[in-house]
Amino acid sequence: MKRLLLRLLRAAVVGAILFFLGLYVYRNWSELSRTPFAFRPLPFLISTVLVLVLYAQQSNCWGLLLGAIAKPVPAREAMAVWFASQVAKYVPGKVMLPLIRFSLCRRRGIDIGRTTVSIYLELALMTGSAIAVFLLSTFGWSDDAWRLLAGKLRWSGGAVALRYLILLTLPAMLIAIHPRLLSGVINLGLRLLKKEPVAFRLPYSRLLLLWLAYIAGWIVYAGSCWLLMLSLGFAEPGNAVGVAGVFLLAWVIGFLSFVTPGGIGVREAILTGMLALWNVPLGLSAVAAALSRLQWTGMEMVGAALTVRDRPAPLPGEAAGAAKETPS
Repeated sequence: MKRLLLRLLRAAVVGAILFFLGLYVYRNWSELSRTPFAFRPLPFLISTVLVLVLYAQQSNCWGLLLGAIAKPVPAREAMAVWFASQVAKYVPGKVMLPLIRFSLCRRRGIDIGRTTVSIYLELALMTGSAIAVFLLSTFGWSDDAWRLLAGKLRWSGGAVALRYLILLTLPAMLIAIHPRLLSGVINLGLRLLKKEPVAFRLPYSRLLLLWLAYIAGWIVYAGSCWLLMLSLGFAEPGNAVGVAGVFLLAWVIGFLSFVTPGGIGVREAILTGMLALWNVPLGLSAVAAALSRLQWTGMEMVGAALTVRDRPAPLPGEAAGAAKETPS
């Protein structure tokens, strides 16, 4: 029965991904079909490989977090757990990602509370670092880009005020990742979920190093984004940093969205609209958004397939249950 449910779950995940991607292409088909572009496979291939590199780096960072909060886990096992949960996030409801991690971490003797803390810390560091790289990218923005952004946000305070307000959030993040503050916020969330608070002690220096490691990963992804645009024929070096920053902002908004599984459709819509800041034609933006999603989803599945044998071994009870369900 469990095997049947797992197969149905996998089919549901693939079906959800294909449905939302198909819906996005359908809604933007008029723009996609009218967009002339010369596809260059080599930059696209390198861009796609860099997405997998980003995933490997992020999974390693989560493994280090888990080891610091609970107990050390072999790097390959941590990577396998991370990739398994990433594929599961496309199931509607956003509950499968933590459930997969709870189940696989339990095989390592790690309780739900500490796994939950590792997920919350990962969320804070991963999104915070992506926002930081986006903010760094705005240093190269032109005045016209700021005015266009202010208009899109319906900001009435002027482009200059918006620029400094956004840049002020960068030093604020150095305070936001302090262990005491994060611990308070995480345990408040656990109480709201009627879970027992979890005490953990992490030095600020370790969290800061992990945050910087996430930033390094996002910088690699920024290069991936620019190579993706190059593969579609958009070659304006002066806009490279700004375009990459827009990809990161779209990822953050899509990641935090609860509208669709995995932010499918939300991230693509934000990306398509924001690339206009850098004079990217609407049709080309739609193509880039669709290919970016295919890269992410494809590399998640590749990573899950490559690491499936490294997942923690089932507990004796689980193995016995599986044996009973196996027909003779």
